[in-house]
Amino acid sequence: MQSNKSSKTSAARGRWLKSWRVRVAVLVLIGGAYAAYRHFTPPPPPPAPPSGEVSLADIIQTVQAAGVLQPRLKVDVGAQVSGQVRQLHVQLGQQVKKGELLVSLDPELARSEVAQAEAAVAQQAAQIEVRQADLKIARREVERQRRLLAGEATAATEAERADTELAKLDSDLRGQSANLKRLQAELDKRKLSLGYTSITAPMDGTVVNLPVQEGQTVIAAQITPVMVTLANLDEITVRARVPEADIAQIKVGQQARFITLAGEAQRYEGKVRVIQPVPERAGNAVFYNVLFEVDNKARKLLPEMTVQVNVETGSAKKVLSVPMVALGERSEDGRFAVQVLDAQNKQHPRQVRTGLQDGARVQVLDGLKAGEKVLLAPPSAAEQAASAASAASAPASK
Repeated sequence: MQSNKSSKTSAARGRWLKSWRVRVAVLVLIGGAYAAYRHFTPPPPPPAPPSGEVSLADIIQTVQAAGVLQPRLKVDVGAQVSGQVRQLHVQLGQQVKKGELLVSLDPELARSEVAQAEAAVAQQAAQIEVRQADLKIARREVERQRRLLAGEATAATEAERADTELAKLDSDLRGQSANLKRLQAELDKRKLSLGYTSITAPMDGTVVNLPVQEGQTVIAAQITPVMVTLANLDEITVRARVPEADIAQIKVGQQARFITLAGEAQRYEGKVRVIQPVPERAGNAVFYNVLFEVDNKARKLLPEMTVQVNVETGSAKKVLSVPMVALGERSEDGRFAVQVLDAQNKQHPRQVRTGLQDGARVQVLDGLKAGEKVLLAPPSAAEQAASAASAASAPASK
């Protein structure tokens, strides 16, 4: 029995050894085949680093800013007299001409005051007529006394008394005349107040605000209540808020463009008219308002619209340029580091001086030639130092 068991064990062991040898032989053949493949088929070269070409391009440099549309001319039309609003002759959005009636106030009180002033003027005029008649009589008496005194037919005291009476009447008449002028001025004022009950348009424009209603009482004692706001929408002013960091690039007369957020493809253009010297603050940020006008006779632009403004601060045609992402760190003299690639894609550092930039490409003033290739997104100085340190420590670790 034992001999049979040992013979079976020996047979099983032989089969296992045979199977193992076969597997080893297969692995050796596979390894040899792979080594032969790698020997006769070398690996592909590593991909070239991302690069850009130094070429000629048109550069248009702009400053972007958020803007708000406002009417070039807007006037608040107020009431100069108190009273009740009797009738509104316009409505919101209506086009009006200069001199057109906007609002009517109740004129009865003003008419009553005019009538009183007219009566006072008439009364004073009558008193002046009486004084003028007395003055004529006094003058004749003075002349009579002078003739009598010349013929020694009267006393000197009588002549003096006549002169004194004439002077008194003349002075009183001048005072009465001055009082008549005062009353006439008061009458003119009352007539103006009566005219102010009819509020008319001081300019051509559009009604953009109508804060009163018919039947409402307005009081103009301390402040002038606004009845209607008119705006000339034929020309729109754009108020662009330029950040403090960019305001030095903005100059009066530069071209400015914007497109509204309404989805239209129409581009509006104007020229910078003024840079307001007093800034606005939003937290720690400082902004300066830059104003320019655009034509709006088509009435497509409305007040308080928000727009994105681009102010053209410089342009150059067919100048040497590279992609913005090719610029590395900036040195103290204002130059930028770039990595120039040779025919074998080896990197060579170089310093370049730049000019205008449009966000995608930057003008090269010196340091590069047309046709050269530069590395895009070059590593920073810290990354280069770390890479060099890693390469230096690699052999030591082995």
